This record gives sequence, C-alpha cells and structure tokens, in this order.
Amino acid sequence: MSRSRIAALAAVTATMVLGLAACGGGDTSATAGGADTITYGIYEPGADSGYLLMGQEKNFWAKHKVNVKVVQFKSAQQAFPALLAGQVDVVQGNPSEALLASQKGAKLKFVGSTMPGQNYALYAKPDVPAMSALAGATLGISTPTGLPAVVAKAMMLQSSVDPASVKLVNAGGSPDRYKAVVSGQIQVASAPLDYTVQAEKDGIKLLGRAKDVVPDFPRYALITRDEVLQSKGAAVTGLIAGLVEGIRYADAHQDEATALAAKTLKVPATDPMIAATYKEFHDGGYLAMNGEIPVRQIKYLADLQVKLGITKTAVPVDPLVDDSYRQKAVAAIGEVPSTYYGDAR
Repeated sequence: MSRSRIAALAAVTATMVLGLAACGGGDTSATAGGADTITYGIYEPGADSGYLLMGQEKNFWAKHKVNVKVVQFKSAQQAFPALLAGQVDVVQGNPSEALLASQKGAKLKFVGSTMPGQNYALYAKPDVPAMSALAGATLGISTPTGLPAVVAKAMMLQSSVDPASVKLVNAGGSPDRYKAVVSGQIQVASAPLDYTVQAEKDGIKLLGRAKDVVPDFPRYALITRDEVLQSKGAAVTGLIAGLVEGIRYADAHQDEATALAAKTLKVPATDPMIAATYKEFHDGGYLAMNGEIPVRQIKYLADLQVKLGITKTAVPVDPLVDDSYRQKAVAAIGEVPSTYYGDAR
C-alpha cells in the first residue's frame, strides 16, 4: 500500500473518530490543571477493564501532570488509521497491526505495554475433539489480518494443522463470535477468555488457550508516532506511569478492580465471569507490572507474519522500540518484580 493510500485511509477514519469524539461516544477524560494533554486510544474494554481502566478511574495521571483524553474504538480497523491520522497520540493495541503499518511507511514506535500476555482462546462445539482435529472446521474471526485470525492460525501451526484447511469466516466482534458457536452457526471461534465460565454452562469446549499453545504471541503494546515523542514526550511518560500504577493498583485491590469491570460491562459484580477473569489475569502472569515492552514476542510476531504469508519479509523490530519513556515512568514510580509469563521463558 502506498503512502498516499495510507493517508487516504487515515483521513476517512479520522472523520469517523472526530464524529465519535463530538458525540461523546466512548470518549472520557482524566484532567489535571495546567498539565500536558495526550489522547489515548483503546479498544472497547471487556472483563479485563478492572485492570485496563484503573489508571483512568483513579486518575493516576494527575500526579504525573498529564491530561489524558481516552477514546474507545471497536477494533484495530478503527484505532490504527486514527493513530496514523493524528486523531489519537497513543494506542493500546496488538503489535501485529503496527508492524504492518510500519512496513507501509508509518513512523511508529513501541513505548510500553499494559498486558503483554495473550488472553485469547479457541472455543468449539463438542464435535471438535481437539486442536489437532480442526481441519475442515468453520472458524469465526474478524478480519483476515486481525488478532483473532492471526492468533488462531498461530495455534493451528503449533498444533500441526494447516490453516488453509480451516474455513475462516467473519463472525463479528468477540461476543458475536462466541454466540455463533453456541447457536451452531460456526464450529469454532477465536475469542478472549472472558467466556470460559459461560462456556461450561453452554456445553462449549475450550480447545486451547493461546498462552499455553503459543506463549510467545503477545497481546498489547503501547504504540505511538515518532512526532508525538518529539512534541509530547513528557506526556507519553506520564501516560505510561499512570497506566502502570493503575495495573498495579488493580492487581492489589481485587474488590475495586472487579467492581470497575462489572460497572464497565453493566453486569452484577457477582457475575462469575468477573471473578474468573480477574483470577486469570492475577494468577496467570499476563500483566506488565513495569510497562515492559515485549520485544522478543513482537519479533516472534514479525516472523509469524512471514510464515502466514501476511508479509514477504519480517519487519525489523528493534528500530521500532523506544524504551526510554517507559524507563523514565518506572523511575518515577519505582520498579517492582515482573510477573509476566513471557519473561520467564
């Protein structure tokens, strides 16, 4: 894709994002008088919102003298064009999209992370006995290069299944994909672990967790443009510091974290999904307690894109990493022991 094509796509999405901000849909702010301002894009939070939104909930950013305007997107297909168009300064997203955008000329940097641990899984009807038996099945994803598709293909490769032998269909967002398995419209869905408790009730099988099958597959990184670092470097540092403090606070205050998740999803705090998801993240090592950039895992993803035919050559990752802002953020709040399962590999 040419740079002019990137610009055109970004401009179209920018118009959509401006409309979202104008009507207030999913747009919230954490303010601090006289502070730098930065716009932070995230995907619509799920049962993990007790972790991902705690920095905003407690406004930890104020102590770091940064105003953060939070904009929610449905998917990477909205978030990354908005980042390229300059409508948001930083996005929390999967590195895969950033690698593709970089290869097409975008000047992006990985500056931190919130949850590098991958929380996806494959859900299946009972007639699919195992990962190794996926050939011939219909599997629900979003877009061909989106996270649900890429992580599912990675899991297939690791399980000696040819991804070409599985029919991939666009089955909507995560809740829609899971429901499509329950209703029998598809046999398998790639979706977050949010539905594990409900799956037991629905008689749906958890074929495998990405964490177990492809442990090097990363989930989230904090991604920004070079020009943002040049013009708003202090605000980027403050954003990272507040996010990391939010992650740490949520991990140490289960009641508050689960209450925030329940409020975000508009479900009772007693909903089993809320407690199960919190336990998964708390015990499972998914979190970046110091905002660590999962560099090795991003390199795995770059190589995987080649194996899957998404790119012809692996995108060089090291030039896309700038760890200096995260280091400044952690210096301000203090370093704690890492719990990320990827650091133990």
